[in-house]
Amino acid sequence: MSRSVTVLRGLIAVHLVWTFLLTPIALEPRPFSSINPLGYVSLVLIFTVVALDIAAFVIVGRNPATAWRLAAVGPFLFVGPFIGDQLGYFATIAAPTRITVLELLAFATQVAILFVALRIRREVATGS
Repeated sequence: MSRSVTVLRGLIAVHLVWTFLLTPIALEPRPFSSINPLGYVSLVLIFTVVALDIAAFVIVGRNPATAWRLAAVGPFLFVGPFIGDQLGYFATIAAPTRITVLELLAFATQVAILFVALRIRREVATGS
């Protein structure tokens, strides 16, 4: 299981980098004034994913049974904000190409996190 734990931690770390790069501090050029109400809901969901990922990162070595559950929720919460921004519901200004690429990378990372979380679930169930 230690390999799965390491992979999960690595994927979570990569996703945290993508999330940071998607902030106005890094690469997001759209001003806060352009964010729609649905965009603010999306931000809450994204920060919830980050919180769940950090919690899973911290506890996966000690309590993999809880960590896989926390990590597996994030991809489902991330789908809404990802699709919403692609459809133009996040802000009144369309997402620039670099933001779209980063969102695709973040989504792909979340899908990979889900698969590794499910692998940890299987390993916990079998005692591997």
